[in-house]
Amino acid sequence: MASIAGQVANDRAQCDFCELPITHGAATDEAGHQYCCYGCRFAASIAASSGDEAQSRWTMTKLGLSVFFSMNVMVCTLLLWSETSATNELASAWYGLFRSASLLFSLPVLLLLGPPIVKDARRELLAGRSSMSVLLIVGVAAAMGYSVYSVMFGGHIYCEVACAILLGVTLGKWLEANGKLQTTAALRAMSQLLPDTVRKWMNNVETIVPASDLQPGEWFRVLPGERIVADGIVQQGEALVDEQAVTGESAPAHKFGEALVYSGTLVLDGPLVIAATSAAGEGTIAKMIAAVKQGTASRSHYERLAERISRWFLPVVLMLALGTLAIHVSRGQFEQGLLAAVAVLVIACPCSLGLATPMALWAAIARAAQAGILIRSGDALTQFAAVKTICFDKTGTLTTGQPQLTAYNLAPGVSLSQVSAHVNDLVIDSTHPLAQSLADWCREEHSHQASFSGVTNSRHLPGRGVVGYSPELGTDVLLGNRRWLEACHQDCRELSLPADDATAETLVAWGGRVRAQFLFSEQLRSGVKNTLQQLAAEQLNLLMLTGDRDSRARHLATSLGLSYRAELLPEAKLLAIKSLSHSNGPVAMVGDGINDAPALATADVGISLAGGTDIARHSAPICLLRNDLSSLLFLRRLAITTRHALRWNLVWALGYNVIGLGLAAAGWLHPVIAAIAMGLSGLFVVTNSLALARFEAPRPVEDEEHPPLSIATEVSP
Repeated sequence: MASIAGQVANDRAQCDFCELPITHGAATDEAGHQYCCYGCRFAASIAASSGDEAQSRWTMTKLGLSVFFSMNVMVCTLLLWSETSATNELASAWYGLFRSASLLFSLPVLLLLGPPIVKDARRELLAGRSSMSVLLIVGVAAAMGYSVYSVMFGGHIYCEVACAILLGVTLGKWLEANGKLQTTAALRAMSQLLPDTVRKWMNNVETIVPASDLQPGEWFRVLPGERIVADGIVQQGEALVDEQAVTGESAPAHKFGEALVYSGTLVLDGPLVIAATSAAGEGTIAKMIAAVKQGTASRSHYERLAERISRWFLPVVLMLALGTLAIHVSRGQFEQGLLAAVAVLVIACPCSLGLATPMALWAAIARAAQAGILIRSGDALTQFAAVKTICFDKTGTLTTGQPQLTAYNLAPGVSLSQVSAHVNDLVIDSTHPLAQSLADWCREEHSHQASFSGVTNSRHLPGRGVVGYSPELGTDVLLGNRRWLEACHQDCRELSLPADDATAETLVAWGGRVRAQFLFSEQLRSGVKNTLQQLAAEQLNLLMLTGDRDSRARHLATSLGLSYRAELLPEAKLLAIKSLSHSNGPVAMVGDGINDAPALATADVGISLAGGTDIARHSAPICLLRNDLSSLLFLRRLAITTRHALRWNLVWALGYNVIGLGLAAAGWLHPVIAAIAMGLSGLFVVTNSLALARFEAPRPVEDEEHPPLSIATEVSP
C-alpha cells in the first residue's frame, strides 16, 4: 500500500507551467508552485507579470537568449579569420559550414532584437524624419545582406557586426526602461500616502465616503494615526502633524485654528476637522507626483545630440554609398562597386560612434559604484561636470534628520535625579519623537539616576504635552511646550527662550514654576563642513533650500557659510531650481525626502541619499549609497574626467568616420579592411574609456575638530 501511495504522489508531481512530470528535484517559487526546471520557473514569472514589469522581464529574456546566440556567432567568426590559410578541400568545406552556422546563429538575434528597432525606424520614416534607429537598420541590413551574399558566393561575413549593434542598442534601451519602471513604482508608493476614503463632517455628523467625493469647501475629519486626504484649513481641534513628507521639517508641526495643512501628512495625536481647499486628487502630493513625472520625462542631452547627428549623417551615408555603387557600375565594375558600397555602410555603422559615449559612461558608472555612488543616467554624470550651482536640502541631507537632546538646564534647587525620574515616567509609553529622545536620555545617559517616581494618571494632550500626578510631590507634573505651560499658569521666566540653533524645546514644570528645560537640535552629517569648503573652492555656488523655519535655517546656513532660502514648499523648491538653472546655468540638487522629489527630478542633476525615501531615490539619477556628502567631491572629479574622455572619444569616432568614408567611397577600402578599421576604432574608444575604471578618488574628507551645534550642559540661572 505504501508503494502504491508513493507512486500516486509521484504521478501527481508535475510542472505548474509546462505540465510535464517532474522527474527530479523541483524548482519552487515564493508562492509554492513547482516547476520541472528553472527555465519554466522564469517563464512563469514573466507570464504572471503585467504591464511595464512584464515588458522589462521579456526584454531581459530576449537579451539573454541573444547573448547566447551572439557568442556562437563570435566563435564561428574567429574560426573564419584564418580562412586564407586553408588550401585543401576539407578545410574549405569546414569554412563553408562555419559561414552558414554564423548566419544561422545570427537569425535568432535579428528576430528577437530587430523588430522594436525596425518599428521605431518605420515610425520615424513615416513621419518624414531620420533617426539613429534608421541608421542602425541600414548598418545591420548592409552587414547581413553582404553576409548572405558571402555565404552564397564565398567571402568574409559580418554577422557579428549586426549582432553587436543590436545587443548594444537593446541593452541601453532596457537600462533606460528599467530606470523609468523604478520611478513609476516609487510614484505609485507616493500616491498611496493618500487614503482611499475620507470622513466627511457635516452638522457634527461623520460619514465615510470615497476620497474622490470630497470637493473644495467641504469639511472632513482626521483621527490620530491617519493621513490627511486633501489640502485644507483647520476648523476644529488641535494636533501635532508630521509634515516631513511635504516640508522636510523633522519636528512635528502644531496645528490648530485656521492653520494650513497638506495632503499626505500624518496626524500624530488629536482629531482635526478640516475645510478642504482642494479636491482629494489635486492637493500638494498630487502636484509633487505630477512634477516628478514631468522632470523624468525630459530627454537627455545625448538623445538630442544623437538625433541631430542622424538628421544629416544618414542621408550623407546613403547618398555616398549609392553614388559609389553608381560610379563603379557606370564603369562596368559591379562587384567592385558593391564591395565599395558595403565598405561605406560598414564604416558608417555607428560602432565607434555608438561606443564613444556608452563605453566611457559604463566605465565611469562602474568606478562610481566602487566608491559607493549609484548612477542611473550617464547624462547626469556628464552634466555634473558642468553644474554651476549645488542646492542642498537641510533636514536629512546636511543634518541627520532626527532631533537629539543636546542641552538641558535645571532651575535652582532642582536635582537631576528628581527631574529624570519624573520625565522617565511621563515619556515611557509615548511615540512622539521628542519623547523618544528623552526616553533614550533617561535610559542610556543617566540610567544610574533615572529611577521611576511613581507618576500616575498620565494623560497625553494633543499638540501640548503630557501631564501626570506625582504622589512624591503631591501635585501634577507637566511636560510640554512653553506656550501650554504658560497657559497652565506655570512660571517659565526662570529659563530663557532657546537659541535659534535649537530644533525644539520641552519644559518640565510643577508647583507653578518651570523646573527643567530640554533643548533638541539636528546634528550635522560627518564631513559636511570640509566638503562644502572644498566644493566652494571649485567656484561652485552653494545654496540651502529648506521648508524649515527661517530662524533655524539661518543659524545652520551661517555656521556652514551657505546662502539659503527657507520656508519653501515642494513647488517653491522646484521653481527655485528652474530659476537658478535659467539664470546661472546647470544646477544640481541634493536631497533625501518626499518633498525633494520634484526638485530632484527637475534639476539638471538630481542626487539623493541612500537613506532617503523611495521616491527621492528613484527621482534622482544619482544616489550616494554611503549617505556621505564627501562623495560629492569624488563624483565631481570623476564627472570632469569622464567629460574629457567623452570629448576625445567623440573626436576620434567622428574623425574616423569622415576619413574612412572618404577612403571607402574612393574604393581604397575593402569591406574586410573596413571591418578591421571599425574594430581598431572601437578598440581605441574602449581603451580610452576603460582608463576611467582606474580613476583614483581623492583622500577622504575629515572635519576639523569643532564643537557640536549645541553642547549638553547643566546650568543654573
